[in-house]
Amino acid sequence: MHARAVADLARAPRSGDRGAAKPSAGPTPDETANPRLGPIQQAELEGGSERYRALLKVAERLSTSFDREDLNRAVVDSTRTLSGADMILLRTLRGESLDLVGWAGFDDAAAAALSPLTIHEPWLRDALAAGRAWVCDDVRALPANSWKDRFGGGLPMRGDIFVPLIHAGRLIGSLTAATLKPRRWTAEDVEIMTALGVHVALALRNAELFERLDARAAQMAVVQAASARMNRAKSVDSVGRAIVEEIGPIVGYHNARVYLLEGADELVPIAFEGKVGAYEKVDWTLLRTKVGEGFTGWVAANGTPLLIPDANADPRGAQIPGTDEVPESMLVVPLRHDESVIGVITLSKLGLGEFNNDDLQVLSILADQAATALESARLLSRTESLAAELRRLLEMSQELTKTLDPRQVGTLIARHLTVALGVDACAISSWEAGADRIISLGEHPAQANWTTEPFYLLADYPETRRVLEDQATVIIDAEMPDADPAEVAILRSEGYRLLAMIPLIAKGQSVGLVELMSADFVALDEGRLALARTMANEAAMALENARLYEAARTLADRDPLTGFLNHRALYELLGEEFVRARRARRPLSLLMLDIDDFKLVNDTFGHQFGDRCLVHLADVVRSTLRASDVPARYGGDEFAVIVVDADPEAAEAVASRITEELARNPLVADGRGPVPISVSIGVASVEPDIRTVTDLVAAADARMYTAKLGGDRDLGFDRLAAPARGARRQ
Repeated sequence: MHARAVADLARAPRSGDRGAAKPSAGPTPDETANPRLGPIQQAELEGGSERYRALLKVAERLSTSFDREDLNRAVVDSTRTLSGADMILLRTLRGESLDLVGWAGFDDAAAAALSPLTIHEPWLRDALAAGRAWVCDDVRALPANSWKDRFGGGLPMRGDIFVPLIHAGRLIGSLTAATLKPRRWTAEDVEIMTALGVHVALALRNAELFERLDARAAQMAVVQAASARMNRAKSVDSVGRAIVEEIGPIVGYHNARVYLLEGADELVPIAFEGKVGAYEKVDWTLLRTKVGEGFTGWVAANGTPLLIPDANADPRGAQIPGTDEVPESMLVVPLRHDESVIGVITLSKLGLGEFNNDDLQVLSILADQAATALESARLLSRTESLAAELRRLLEMSQELTKTLDPRQVGTLIARHLTVALGVDACAISSWEAGADRIISLGEHPAQANWTTEPFYLLADYPETRRVLEDQATVIIDAEMPDADPAEVAILRSEGYRLLAMIPLIAKGQSVGLVELMSADFVALDEGRLALARTMANEAAMALENARLYEAARTLADRDPLTGFLNHRALYELLGEEFVRARRARRPLSLLMLDIDDFKLVNDTFGHQFGDRCLVHLADVVRSTLRASDVPARYGGDEFAVIVVDADPEAAEAVASRITEELARNPLVADGRGPVPISVSIGVASVEPDIRTVTDLVAAADARMYTAKLGGDRDLGFDRLAAPARGARRQ
């Protein structure tokens, strides 16, 4: 017998029809049909059909059952009782297949052996299209290939009723009653199974809704907890970590990524979590993308979430370099704050159609919470960064007020910039525009190996010149092919890769240079460069103040003709050295020099030639001294030399060098022949009877005059005992 639709069986019964429903007294017009019975007529129920009464009880039971396992068992048991069939199969729709969720009449092994049932099988497609029961008295009587033995020959199924479970036009599942022997299904059988199918579909739908509501309530509780955790996070990275960890219990995934939008179009990953296979470890640099590129970029550009059942089939996708193409589902939602997209959450899962609209909706809710938490963390981070920058500026400014020495200022600034910018080293230099050279002032750390020379010329470094002349910020990466070769050569020789050069600008003029070095690549974004410029401007003012102070100090402390210390500075420094020598019990000596016959030189050759004599003497004296010895112009044609750590014999040796060098180097100037210059020198050392600086100066001065009066240009060391304090002429 061929399969027939329930509509064929529901025709008005004819005399002799087997199993035809017998008429019964119908309901009075004012009686209302029982809404739970669907197509069953109230009259038939009142007529005493036990099967219909049993169906009513089943309907009532199903309408109050929301637990899926209990409901499945109730459906199977009730169907077997109502139909009298040997085997019952209950299936529910999942994707494109009808999965077996309940059975009776065969064991679990037989259930496991059932071949899959998909909605694309021709006979099933026809039954679903008709929306009615598929009925067969004996499946062996069907034409070949018109029916599939879903038991694989394991069970001798003969009679079969297949009822599609449809609610509100949507397929929910299927209900099958089968017999081991052929069976002539009556109209009542078909009607009972059809009515039962209506109630089962409704009950399954209600159970599904209940599960979804229950799951949604649980999801919302998790979302609420996740939101609380994200809002407690204080940094962008910790918020990103919270997002990928909290999504897992809500929406299952194999890979999760959180991106933040930086600049105009850069999407930078801040969190990543992989759970299976190739998803577990991914190079973060490969995850970076741009707005408009791939699914993530598309969502960032359009602000619209994407539910992607097959990532490989969607043209908006882009393969991540170095990864294999696998069957993959994706869920991508924007992170929106104040109507602007600030980032994207991207989930991936192996397999097709692994996400649904519920997942999309829940993830969108979580994304809104995450966006608020991220913006709060970014605001907090910016606030903390600003506070830290202000602290650094304040600390640097406070330290800069403690010194006016340009080299100390340069070293101090280099230290603060190294720490603030997170680089390996920093060098500070001043610019002598007239000499076209850079003067090294300081570096940090001290072993940075960047300022090994006291100065260098700008001629070979066009990029450095551009920084100073155009007041531009220049970043040089030694790995870039177009980088300045001269700068690259220095970088590589010193073991650095990155160089950032920032001008030091004071009163609108470039006065120097900040050089920031790093052995590895450092992303110096505009925020960090702005901090560097702010600190550089503060540094430029400090260096300019130090330079002005040094120039003023030079005018105050130095003799403009010879460059030696002047009379006031001599006494100041000599006082410090005198106290130090007394305290440490170390020797200290003083030379007093006076040019012989200097008045005659002025009267004969003029004062300009006399000035040349003074300069010549200063050059000779400077050339004979140690680095620790300090020369000074005492006044007129008199000079003094502070000889540190020198006893009388060592001081006398210094005096002898001066007289000998003068004898070898007469003055030649203004077209005149060699003019010999000689000096009388008095030498005095700190001794027990010399108790003050005045005593020391008086002793050296007296011995100088003794040498001059001797006429033989002696050093005047032993000829005169130390005079009493206060013997220096006024």
